[in-house]
Amino acid sequence: MAKIEDYEKLEDSDIVSIVDTNIRQSIGYMDSDLARERKRVTDYYNGTLPKPAHDGNSKYVSQDCFNQVESMKAALLETFSSGNRICKFAPQGPEDTQMAAICSSYTDYVVFRQNDFFGVLRSVIHDGLVARVGTAKVFWQESSQVDLESFENITQDELDMLLAQDENIELEDSEADDFGMLSGTIAITRDTSQVVIEAIPPEELLVESQAVSLDIDTINFVAHRTRKTITELREMGYDEDKIQQIGDGHEDVEMETDPEILARFDEIGADRGHSNHGYQDQIRTVMVYEAYIKIDIEGTGIAKMHRILKAGNAILDVEPVNRLPFVTFAPLPVPHSFYGSNFAEKLIATQNARTVLTRSILDHSMITNNPRYMVVKGGLSNPRELISSRLGGLVNVTRPDAVTPMQQASLNPFVFQTIDMLDRNAEDNTGTSRLSMGLSKDAISKQNSAAMVEQLATMSQQRQKIIARNLASQFVKPLFHLVYQLCIENESQEKIVDLSGQYVTVDPSRWEDKRDVMVELRLGYGEQDREAQKLLSLHQMFSQDPTIQPLYSPQNRYQMLKQILEQQGILNVEDYLTPPDQLPPPEPDQAQQMQMQMAQKQLELQERQQALAEQKAQMDAQMDQMKMQMEQMKAQASHALQADNMDLKEAQLAHKRRIDEGELAILKRTEDVRGIVSPTG
Repeated sequence: MAKIEDYEKLEDSDIVSIVDTNIRQSIGYMDSDLARERKRVTDYYNGTLPKPAHDGNSKYVSQDCFNQVESMKAALLETFSSGNRICKFAPQGPEDTQMAAICSSYTDYVVFRQNDFFGVLRSVIHDGLVARVGTAKVFWQESSQVDLESFENITQDELDMLLAQDENIELEDSEADDFGMLSGTIAITRDTSQVVIEAIPPEELLVESQAVSLDIDTINFVAHRTRKTITELREMGYDEDKIQQIGDGHEDVEMETDPEILARFDEIGADRGHSNHGYQDQIRTVMVYEAYIKIDIEGTGIAKMHRILKAGNAILDVEPVNRLPFVTFAPLPVPHSFYGSNFAEKLIATQNARTVLTRSILDHSMITNNPRYMVVKGGLSNPRELISSRLGGLVNVTRPDAVTPMQQASLNPFVFQTIDMLDRNAEDNTGTSRLSMGLSKDAISKQNSAAMVEQLATMSQQRQKIIARNLASQFVKPLFHLVYQLCIENESQEKIVDLSGQYVTVDPSRWEDKRDVMVELRLGYGEQDREAQKLLSLHQMFSQDPTIQPLYSPQNRYQMLKQILEQQGILNVEDYLTPPDQLPPPEPDQAQQMQMQMAQKQLELQERQQALAEQKAQMDAQMDQMKMQMEQMKAQASHALQADNMDLKEAQLAHKRRIDEGELAILKRTEDVRGIVSPTG
């Protein structure tokens, strides 16, 4: 066992050798059993096989392969591309509901409007039914568009300002007039890069011989080979030295003789190949391999998945990748194998048997209507009269028994029973009943009601539903995941897009890295109508039940009706229903307005009465307070008057006392005076 230090870095020649070895050992590279099987199935699908056993026999060919493939294709296409929103991203929480809806709508916009998803799905389903596996490639395509716009009579400063507005605006040409005004043309480069979804022809996909799936963790090699001209390689921007290394001996000779391609174009006679020998070198086509291979280029001891673009002996591009751009669909998957069973190939035996039996019926009818005759020698006067097929013509005979019809064996009565048995056998092999392709006369009768016929048609589609679920899980869900991831990684600018009738600002660079995808499919006869009717019945019950009405808010009603319309295929719900948060406040009717006005006036009257009562109470309180103040002032005045009276009395008493004392003093001084002199007199 080699050590890590023994590994060496690979040169371009080593990489070319490794890739070429894997290409030669892969399934589908050259005339393989799978390619021959696909050619044979294509011939039966086109009705060129089986060929008549003899030149004189009937050329009728039963179209079992074509009918069953087209019936299954129609059912799957109607389910996944009938205008309904088949995929939705599940919200991560209640706060993520609106963002999940925007992500679902924008991804649906990229798949259905930026790309022809109906055409891609049609090709993938067809390839899956007739070639075991259908494949689509999902990738980000860098592109730009240059638009020329003219300007007239502007100054140099105005031109400079115009060119400075955007770095994508460039001056193509300009000229000045006699007054110095400029006129000319500017080139505006617009980025038109987007996610591209394209179906890959089965012969262009090369897979390692024992691949289980195209999971990047389990597969070691897968490649996509395409024809490219030298001009296309130059336009893709590859270095001229690498293009010269391709050489002249690497045209697409392996594709010119591919039996699948020859069978595909056999009906229109375009089986002369696609070579451009003797033409210009610029138009010469070379085979370009876009290989995805696990390889250790740097010699680190760990092999990682790389995308290697190879043409001839030249390596045009090498880059590490973390996922594969392929999404596949196998209608009849085989466990632990990439290639499933061939749906159409199982009908070849039935088509052969029905063709042989029907040809025998037609040949027998032709012989019965144009029998051979035994003629006695010399019994005809003119043999040309018998050979002529003129209606009512006479045949002259010399004897009554001259002409006798040759006895012809009768048709086997079990032929028609065998054809019916083959019809049932085809239904058992494919799971596609005649009820699903169109009602049979045996299903419509007085005893069978419409509900019974509908039930029979739905029960006959069980196998179709399983194939539809395989398409949903194998192809649709991974495709939407891949488109979602490419939008996150490559779209860095905000966009304003029309999503279901509303212009929404979308910035995929801010989305969550990963979301769960839910696929809703309705394959049964009238199943979408039944689902819509069920929701409508629930809506009526919720609206009429008084116990549920408090729980059934306007937002709940809007969501219910929106779901009903979407089940009917009407996606622009906002054109018919307005979300509750965008509705203006409801206006009450006249009675309610009068009642509200009376209630408002009554309330105003009560408020006024209450205000008056409060004002009266306040005035009463002020009056009481003023009375109390008056009483206090009166009491104070009375007290002051009493105090003044007391002071007056005391003053009078003191004055009288002073008088008395004065009189006593006078009396003491005049003790010898006999008389009494009055102070007043």
